[in-house]
Amino acid sequence: MILSTSETILEREMSVTSRMLILEIPPWEKRAPEGLALADVNKKRDKLTGFTAHFVSWLARQLEDDNFESDLADRFASNLLGFNKQLMAELGADYDTGRVTPNWAVLFSVYQLLRHFMTELDADDLLPTWQDTAIKSVRGLREERASEVFLDLLGQLIAGGQAVIDDNMRQPKEHPASVTVVGYRDESFIYLLPEITLREVNKLQPMHFTATAIGMQLKEDRLLLPSNINLSIQKRVNGARVRLWQLTAQSLGCDDCDG
Repeated sequence: MILSTSETILEREMSVTSRMLILEIPPWEKRAPEGLALADVNKKRDKLTGFTAHFVSWLARQLEDDNFESDLADRFASNLLGFNKQLMAELGADYDTGRVTPNWAVLFSVYQLLRHFMTELDADDLLPTWQDTAIKSVRGLREERASEVFLDLLGQLIAGGQAVIDDNMRQPKEHPASVTVVGYRDESFIYLLPEITLREVNKLQPMHFTATAIGMQLKEDRLLLPSNINLSIQKRVNGARVRLWQLTAQSLGCDDCDG
């Protein structure tokens, strides 16, 4: 895994950030205002390369054990299951982003190897206690998730009167020229015109995502019900055959909103 420092993170780029582990580390001045901790660390700086070489040499010796690779794979699988359970308990069924938990499972598996190494040196008390920000990472990604931003902006357009979801697909109503029909609804589903909806959403705030990418995320969120071979389904609207996204009625709902 590549370790890199950065001053900022990418916004509205969930596909990139979901492949990363972003750790916010305050500068030394905040962690140790008097500079004592930094001075202590600087005394050990020249020993880091030797420590790393010693650890890698130890790992190479572990590979001589025929069970090492299978044990490591089992540890990774167990850690992945543990992170999934942790996030499920904290965030519910909608926590999954597809990539965050494997990243943390990899990192924790390496930490466990490092602790094993330090224990053999009778120095495991020098290794900091494991701490992760998996829940914070997932929550941050959920906020950046294109599908959620898309639905939020669509809701704003509808509330502001710039867009409308018609309730009669066979004989749509006449609407003012300033209002764009972005879809239709019945008792069970909402049917969006994907490209037209995205065009209107982009006027409010550029999404930097294609309709297909957003549709795939809506599908992952279990809000979009695709056909067997496509994200969209075919319906007749005002006599014409049109491809639409079929969304659940709850996709634009709000359980705790005022009536």
